[in-house]
This record gives sequence, structure tokens and C-alpha cells, in this order.
Amino acid sequence: MAGRLVNALGASAATVEAFSDAATLRQMLRFEAALAEATAAAGLIPKRAASIIAKACEAELYDPAALAAAARRSATLTVPLVKALTEQVAKRDAAAVGFVHWGATSQDVIDTAMVLQLGEALPPLLEMTKGIVAGFARLARKHRTTPMLGRTLLQPATPLALGQKIAGWASDIDRAQRRLTDSFEETQILQFGGASGSLTALGREAEPVMRALAKKLGLALPPGPWFTQRVRIAALAQDTALLVGALAKAARDISLMMQLEVGEAAEPSGAGRGGSSTMPHKRNPVGAALVLSAAARAPMLAATIVAALPQEHERALGGWQAEWPTLAALVECLGSAIEAMAEVAAGLTVEPDALQANMGAAEAAVFAERATFLLARKMGKQKAGALVEKALAQGGSFVAALGQLEKELADEAALLGYSPKFVDRLLADLTRKR
Repeated sequence: MAGRLVNALGASAATVEAFSDAATLRQMLRFEAALAEATAAAGLIPKRAASIIAKACEAELYDPAALAAAARRSATLTVPLVKALTEQVAKRDAAAVGFVHWGATSQDVIDTAMVLQLGEALPPLLEMTKGIVAGFARLARKHRTTPMLGRTLLQPATPLALGQKIAGWASDIDRAQRRLTDSFEETQILQFGGASGSLTALGREAEPVMRALAKKLGLALPPGPWFTQRVRIAALAQDTALLVGALAKAARDISLMMQLEVGEAAEPSGAGRGGSSTMPHKRNPVGAALVLSAAARAPMLAATIVAALPQEHERALGGWQAEWPTLAALVECLGSAIEAMAEVAAGLTVEPDALQANMGAAEAAVFAERATFLLARKMGKQKAGALVEKALAQGGSFVAALGQLEKELADEAALLGYSPKFVDRLLADLTRKR
């Protein structure tokens, strides 16, 4: 994996730690210790041997660089790790050596470690996402009736309430967060099938060992091994990318609203935040930049995992091996996006004067649709449309050109239409789903 400096803009510190060398060793060795204890409880190996194996399962005893180099010669990290574990056990008691890794296979260790790493990385991120939703919901309530210029195809359109735009961000982020929560919970299961999924080495004790192992690791016990049934992992990957994308929608809007000539919103400021190496006047949308950077990477990472779904027979060649580093990078992307947007959502400021000025500058765009429908009540839509087009063609003040409608067009509440009620509905929907 890239070093911390290269990856500084691609991952949050918390998610990097969850997939660090130390965390990887800790989770793999946690499996080996729990396996020894579970097989000892079932009477398959001596309890003394299990105790010695567990004591040798300390991550600090192992050299990540040496293990990584050796892993490339066996196409799995488990083989060199089990060899190193066996050597550590031998230093303590040679008689216990033969009971290391009893009945398990390489993929049991790696898949379960991956699941445990997800269990460490994702819950804090999901909680932080709820805070983002709550922050945007508060801002949406505050601006329930604040008018702003709507934009379609990047051009001025009819007005809406700023609160509707922000509540829309909150709604989609919340929806993506709930999907990811569900798919994450589905991944929190043990992987344990032995050589090809039949646990033959455990004989009649397979069931109690499975149950004890799952309990010790705090994981659910699935109906069977899932060596080449990877839909759970693929669903998690897709939902992770969806959440990054939902965050990026808000980031894109905020970055456009922050443009100097637009000036409708601003990310929070602070020492060193948003500065330029050469232009002291700059206040760059750095939070949005980090989120959008994650969104440029996440879909492809998720696609890699989906592409790996057709795996051969009982244990796969290549597809399974592609998942772990890809999933780690994807979760790190998510962590970076959530961490950045959490800061933005908590401190986003709105410039009402700029909102009003931009509406004023696009007067015709603001009033044209409403004028057409007001006139249509008296003369039909065809004639009304022609009259409005004529007024637009005259230039100057559109309202003056349609002076007879000046009072109606100046009704700000009517101009917003149903937009404030959409804010209410979106926020009520958020509340219902909590």
C-alpha cells in the first residue's frame, strides 16, 4: 500500500489504522488464538497447547515486512504467518507445535480478519455520517424559506428554498448510510470451512467448534462457509461507493456555491484551511475537494470487487485475492470523505445577500415561469408563453415589461411554490427512519 504521505488525501487516520499492519496481524492472530481455545474446549487439542498458542498470538512478535515478502511466494499471508506462529509456539513448548491452526485453512483466517477489520473501521464512520445528516438537517430547517436561484443544466432556473437543496443532501446521505449499515451487518459473520468447506478435520466436533469460535470473535455463525459466495462483500462495496457518491453530491454543490462570483456559501475557515501556496487571497473548498477525490476512486474500487464475484468452485484463484486490498482502499476512501464532510456540515455558512443578488441578476429566469402560469389562467398557456417571450426579448426589467403582474410576481412566498413543504417532508422522512 502507498505510504501515509501519498495517501494523506485519500484516507482518514482512523481507517488507515484499522487496516494497518499491526491491525491486520492482530485480527489474524485473534482468529488463531480463538481457534485454539475453541478446539481445546471441544477436546480436539490439549488445553495447555491452546494456552501456549494464545500467548504466542501477540502481534508485536511478528515482522510485517518479512511476512509480506513471504506471502508473495504462497499467494496468501496466512501461510507465512502460521509458520511464524508455529516457531513462536516451539520456543515455548515443542509439544504444542502440532496443534497450531487446527482444522482451519488460509481463507478462514484472512476472510475472518477482514470481517473483523470492517467491524473496527465502519461503525465509527456510520455514526459520523449520522452527525453529517443531523448537521444538514439543522441548516435546512434554518433556511426553510430562504429563497435561492435554482439551476438546471448549470443555467439559471426557477427559485426554490435553500432548505430544500440542503435537505435533499441530508436525505440521500441518510439513505446511503442506512443501506451501508445493513450490508455491513451482513458481513459480520465467521468464515470457517477448513480445506474445501467440509471441516472434515474436525469430525463430529465441527458444530461445537464453529459455535465457540464465532462466539469468541463476536461474530454471527452463517449457515455455511462462504469461500466463493461473495455477494455480501460485493454489496458492502457497492453501498460504500453509494455513500461516498451521496456525500460528493453535497460537496459538488457546495464547491459551486463557493465560487467567488457566486458566493452563496462557504466552508468553515481556520488556520491553514483552504490556503494556497502562492495566492494569499484564496479560500479553497478543501472539504469538498477531499470528498470529490474519494468519489473519483470509490466506484472503480467497488467495481473491482463486483467483477471478482464469479469465483471458481470451492476456493478461488485471483478473484478472492483481489478483494482484501481493494476493500481496504475503498473503506479508506469512505473514511476520508466522511471525515471531510463532517467538518463542512458542522460549519457551513450561508450568504443570504449573495443568494438574493444572484436571483436579482437573473430576474427573467426567476419570474418567467411564474409569469407564464399567472397569465395562462386568463389567456391560455400558448398566448401567455408568447407574451412572456416578447417581454423577455425587450430586455431591461422583466417585471416592468409585465407591469400588470408586478404585485403577483413580487409575492416571495408564491415564488417558492411547494419548496418549503418539501423541506418539511424531507426532514420528517429523516426523523421517521431513525
